Amino acid sequence: MKRWLVFGLSGQVGAALRAQLLPGEAEIIAPTRTAQADAPGLRWLVGSLQQPPVLDAGFDAVLSLGPLDAFSQWFQGSALAPARVVALGSTSVHGKRDSPDPREQALVATLLAAESGLARTCAERGCALTLLRPTLIYGLGRDRNLSRVVALARRWRWLPLPYSAQGLRQPVHASDVAAAVLAAVRPAQACPGLFDLPGGETLPFDQMLARTLAAAAPGANLVRVPGPVFRLGVRALRATGRLGDAGEGVLARLDRDLAYDSEPARIALSYAPRGFQPTADLFPG
Repeated sequence: MKRWLVFGLSGQVGAALRAQLLPGEAEIIAPTRTAQADAPGLRWLVGSLQQPPVLDAGFDAVLSLGPLDAFSQWFQGSALAPARVVALGSTSVHGKRDSPDPREQALVATLLAAESGLARTCAERGCALTLLRPTLIYGLGRDRNLSRVVALARRWRWLPLPYSAQGLRQPVHASDVAAAVLAAVRPAQACPGLFDLPGGETLPFDQMLARTLAAAAPGANLVRVPGPVFRLGVRALRATGRLGDAGEGVLARLDRDLAYDSEPARIALSYAPRGFQPTADLFPG
């Protein structure tokens, strides 16, 4: 039986991946910050990328479903040389490259450095690296994007949005990301490369939000306002700490297209993501 070391199995993509595993297809070792009950074919080890548990070297594949920078740093410092490495990055390396927010520029630099460091180490050790860059992930109510918007709409019963917020988006379901990970690790032949993972539908930002609210916050309405008014309101709310880490980059991208090509992933991984059909159960709370 194959042995896979999987980081991030307790996250939203990890939960979706567990639901798609076939009985007996692999023995999975999964580090976790908090103790969890083992299951057939799954053994949890208390630890993290910063404080990893003691690991042997007998893994056919190492999967990273969490932050790429922490995984890249850990892997480069480890002695593992599995046949395959499959890791999740982010299309933020495209969409935030020209951000006016210095924090987002730093994020892009961090992600690119993590990608290049991981690729270099895998090449040196003879590991086939498949690096997947999802777009905006949703699906289990644990994301920090659409779920946050839904929570605000449920509380306020209305949601302001500038008239210009029509940049294209491609939200991707966590289960489709998990399916792509499995498509990279399951076959006998490795599929190395770097692939963007957009969702199966491209739609304007305002339509994405309207469809989400109709399903998950019925009765809440989008209220269209001029751009300057919206930005003043957002900055005022951010100053109170009620919008978390939403910065100038978020505002700047509302009217920008963040749409990417899924064809390479379709050809290499038989990637076939679903269209964007949000339902209330995807946004609990």
